[in-house]
Amino acid sequence: MEEALAHYRCASDDGTYVTVVDYRHVAIETGPAGVRYRPGARRLALTTGEAVRYIDARTFEIVASGELIRRLD
Repeated sequence: MEEALAHYRCASDDGTYVTVVDYRHVAIETGPAGVRYRPGARRLALTTGEAVRYIDARTFEIVASGELIRRLD
């Protein structure tokens, strides 16, 4: 299962607005002690599904195009 941890509103240099979503994989296991949630790897993607790379606290890069986008909030 995957959960969305955060949504970041961003803009490109040409003024296009996009949203980057920070996802985390979570394994859910049921055992004698009950249900356990095991957090795993995280990934960044646009709402369209395109992969995004973290550059710094205010900047991301769209992997396929190399375009830099900046956080607005």
